[in-house]
Amino acid sequence: MKKIKENSSFTKKSIPERIVYAIVFLLFFLYAASLLYPFFWGVLSSLKEVDEYLDSPFSFPSKWLFSNYASAFEMLQYNDANFIQMIFNSVWFTVGGTLIAGFVVCMTAYVVAKYDFKGKGFVYALSLVIMVVPVVGTLPAQYRLYNQLHITDSPLLLITYASGFGFNFIVMYGFFKSLPWGYAEAAFIDGATHFQVFWKIMLPQASACIFAISIVHAIGMWNDYMIPMLYLDHMPTLASGLYSYQTIMEMDTDCNYPVYFAGIFMSMLPMVVIYGAFHNVIMDNTATGGLKG
Repeated sequence: MKKIKENSSFTKKSIPERIVYAIVFLLFFLYAASLLYPFFWGVLSSLKEVDEYLDSPFSFPSKWLFSNYASAFEMLQYNDANFIQMIFNSVWFTVGGTLIAGFVVCMTAYVVAKYDFKGKGFVYALSLVIMVVPVVGTLPAQYRLYNQLHITDSPLLLITYASGFGFNFIVMYGFFKSLPWGYAEAAFIDGATHFQVFWKIMLPQASACIFAISIVHAIGMWNDYMIPMLYLDHMPTLASGLYSYQTIMEMDTDCNYPVYFAGIFMSMLPMVVIYGAFHNVIMDNTATGGLKG
């Protein structure tokens, strides 16, 4: 029998190189474990009884108490909003904000990428500055402005997401910049308007990229607790409601931590599933859009 040749690149390396690779692999493995451990610890804690969690928070549950997830719908509430209402608020806040921000970003990026006008370079530079440079000390003035406009504790707050800039703008700008203008010229000859060219020709070609940035934006809005906590105090989302409920638990000695962990796990589960299902789409299209500019 012929001896099977080793084709692995690892076996072809010298012993010092193997040791270095093994150390690097071990470091990355430990780093990954450190990220996954809090997730699994929270899931196990959500399946314990209160006394068992307080006595041994780092052990496996002696009795798997799945009823904690049902109890979360009854016990977890903030500002007269129960768990179901917080889910509903999270859905309209996330879906509405993502749709508004996505549509405005696409229009802004398309115009800046495909049309020549005075101040075009300034608009692009301004988008980079807004994204990179933090604006400090504007929160009190922003809250006062929103309050005077009567958009706090109201779905009208979503209009503030129609800015058209940020990371998504950079990605969509790069994508639209890479599209050939020949399609638009042919459509103009046939009598199409500028908006028809954008809506019927350019936008469908960018559907995969739009889908990717929409998922990323939706995950950020779903997990955002600061904006809803400041401006939607009487319409709490899951993120803001659970965060505010945590402060109440810290002052209450008779609190049910396993039920709270069950609520946290249920709140993060939709976005974990969505990202796990579409992470390849996200990485491919955001990288493509950013590099083609």
